[in-house]
Amino acid sequence: MGYKCPDCARHLDGTIGRRSGGSTGRGAAFERFSGSVNRRAGGGGTGGAPGASSGGAGGGRLAPHIGARATLVGVAAAVVGGLILAPVLQGGFFFLLSAGAIGWGVARAVYWGSEERDSPYVRAIALTFAGFTVAIGLAFAGFASAPGGIIFLAYPAAVYGGWIVVRAR
Repeated sequence: MGYKCPDCARHLDGTIGRRSGGSTGRGAAFERFSGSVNRRAGGGGTGGAPGASSGGAGGGRLAPHIGARATLVGVAAAVVGGLILAPVLQGGFFFLLSAGAIGWGVARAVYWGSEERDSPYVRAIALTFAGFTVAIGLAFAGFASAPGGIIFLAYPAAVYGGWIVVRAR
């Protein structure tokens, strides 16, 4: 594991394209997170022309109907995840693992709703709704019934579960 330069990463998996002008170092890492480097052209390929964008697959643009569907799926998944998480938060057992697993599932559902497209918008709603499951779970469990530390620890666990999905993109 660890950081690999863009040339080494391209050599290993062949999925990282370079924008015209090319960046290395910290700039390449920022471009990869921000969606500037196209990794899934056409929604299912493993490469594509450097700097190309196809329907919001890493280029930052996302069709409105796909963004709306990803948002609706994210809301539904957050509510279902909150309902599942509520008894766990109330009982106080395995709440970190449960919050992380449910956050992962919510973020995965958002990507499913976006037809596996990757853009900064999809990343933002995936992480937002992954964390939102904790608020929904606390609302269903009752804020007073949950132990105090859960409020501060369950949220980062859920967001980290979502981050695992986002980071894999």
